[in-house]
Amino acid sequence: MIEDLIHKEKIQADNYISGFLVLFYLGFALFFRLEWIMSVIVYPFVALFFYGILKIINSTNKRNRGNDKNLNKTLLGIVSMIFSVFFLYFIFRQPNMSFQNIINLIAFPMVIVGVAGIIKGTLVTSYSETHRTINVIIGFATIMVCGIAFFSPYIIPQEFIWFNMISLSMALLINVLGRAALYLSEYGLSLSHIRNFKLFLYIISDYLIYIDHEGNVILDKIQ
Repeated sequence: MIEDLIHKEKIQADNYISGFLVLFYLGFALFFRLEWIMSVIVYPFVALFFYGILKIINSTNKRNRGNDKNLNKTLLGIVSMIFSVFFLYFIFRQPNMSFQNIINLIAFPMVIVGVAGIIKGTLVTSYSETHRTINVIIGFATIMVCGIAFFSPYIIPQEFIWFNMISLSMALLINVLGRAALYLSEYGLSLSHIRNFKLFLYIISDYLIYIDHEGNVILDKIQ
């Protein structure tokens, strides 16, 4: 059973992504000093926001219904999300924080997301070939969008600065959908059924998903 949980291609992909993250973060610290300093505060609170979402998802799992801890998980998730949003709003409202600084803070993790899509689409053969190709294309497109965002003060007129925010938001949405379709393809599932998106959220949290001999989707908590 333990061997079934070990996927060497996924581990290899995660190692490459982690290595790129370290190298790119060093470059980010070198060329974007203010954003690098702010990232130490901003990124943990963004992670706290998504932690709250996952806590709420965990508490709504059918298998956990009737558990007295569910209410605490839900409340913790809501408090985490509200606290992170208010704190980030306070940070971004500081007078020395420009709109371009915010764009750079958003673009940096998006580069990592794009690289992750390329690496996972290239290395992990358990996903469908079609969705792997799509994620590689999305990854390259995301990196291009982020490159434009980083250098926009030199190539885009000031009045079009909102173009960066819109393009980054669209890139994030497309990456989420593309990654969801990629992960679900391993189990022969599709995003054509929107309820399967919830399974994607379980996959990226702390659940193992597998299909039993009757074709039923089984959730198993990873301890």
